[in-house]
Amino acid sequence: MPEARFNAVLGGSHHLDLTLDLPTDFPTGEVEIIVRSAQPIEPPDAGLEALFAAIDRMPRRRLTKEEIDTYIAEERASWD
Repeated sequence: MPEARFNAVLGGSHHLDLTLDLPTDFPTGEVEIIVRSAQPIEPPDAGLEALFAAIDRMPRRRLTKEEIDTYIAEERASWD
């Protein structure tokens, strides 16, 4: 299968415009375009420490007694 490779840089907008000039002897018709990063994908933070850190960064809001009672009543009503 004929193949042509090109290098590009993907910016922060994650928008990539392709205008490629292929050799004139390259077959016309359907082609396949694959975008492969040259950079490894970093795994997300894992483990309980990361979870607790994420929870600590969340905004805190306390529910009122009425909000809690309403939530419990709605949950109980959904059991039927």
